[in-house]
Amino acid sequence: MISQKNNLVMNLGLGITFVGIALYDSLGLIFTGMGLIFVGFGLTFIYFGYRQLNEVEIINRTVESFEKNRRK
Repeated sequence: MISQKNNLVMNLGLGITFVGIALYDSLGLIFTGMGLIFVGFGLTFIYFGYRQLNEVEIINRTVESFEKNRRK
């Protein structure tokens, strides 16, 4: 469930980034600022989705090693 949520966050970030690129490139000077804002939000979503995924894996490995050492 957690990995699906992280994938959703990363895919949402990718989609927002593409919308930002479309606003920035095709519409020229009218939406240049909005395009950059969308790209920034999209990259932020991708970063935090990736970071959260790595933190969950690190915590799981730490807990497993703790339980393994506790049994000895």
